[in-house]
Amino acid sequence: MPPRIAALAVALATVVLLAVASASGGRPTRPPPASGLRVEVLDVGQGDAILLQPAHAPAVLVDGGPPGDDLAAKLDTTGVHGLGAVVATHDQADHVGGIDELLGHFPVARLVYARLGSAPLAEARGAGAIPVRVAEGDELRSGLLRLEVLWPPLELLADPPPGTDPNQLAVVLLARWRSFSMLLTADAEAEAVPLDPGPVDVLKVAHHGSEDAGLATLLDRTRPRVAVISVGAGNPYGHPTPGTLATLAAHGVHILRTDLDGTVEIDVHGRSVEVRTGG
Repeated sequence: MPPRIAALAVALATVVLLAVASASGGRPTRPPPASGLRVEVLDVGQGDAILLQPAHAPAVLVDGGPPGDDLAAKLDTTGVHGLGAVVATHDQADHVGGIDELLGHFPVARLVYARLGSAPLAEARGAGAIPVRVAEGDELRSGLLRLEVLWPPLELLADPPPGTDPNQLAVVLLARWRSFSMLLTADAEAEAVPLDPGPVDVLKVAHHGSEDAGLATLLDRTRPRVAVISVGAGNPYGHPTPGTLATLAAHGVHILRTDLDGTVEIDVHGRSVEVRTGG
């Protein structure tokens, strides 16, 4: 059955169009995009797993969700059978648990990280993935897809203060495809991590929609039209919080949530962007 249009098209920018649609039924296996870029914020429960598929270039996975979610099967339905890189934003189970299960059972060329324990690095090497450490100012490329590392700075990685919250050292990426941009904040709340990437089209909300006193300022700077919250249904943390939802709504941001909408798929073709949910 073809997707059902769930909202009118709205302008993301002067040359970018957004359409929100709702798919019905299950997720059949889909071939990789023939052109453009496909981004999927996968429904992995209380965790993050974001797949970026640039046409004619290796796919990149940012985080792998919690353990036990059968990430390899989810990737198979997307038409992906190998990854050019997996980014482990920070060493917490809801972001790297699925990566641990993926390594050795799914082809991964590189494991990209800023701060990670010795055990997962050794496991990556044993599985044939090359560890690549990054910090603010670095850039990853796959075809025309660019992933700019906005955080953490190298000096903070070299000497983090005792007791530093791992979320404050999470890798923050700005994904760019031609004129389209998406800010991937991992668990780095704006109240603790200074970010000023300029305007973006889509925001992946930090830390599953936790309370964030810096969110309003970030929205003022970035002005996204769509925000995606990767969050588990009925989670015990109260995510996303009423305050975060209210702040996004007050800024006129269209909110999508994996607990309510399932996997969120963003297809970028030329100067148009189409967003589908319900996968």
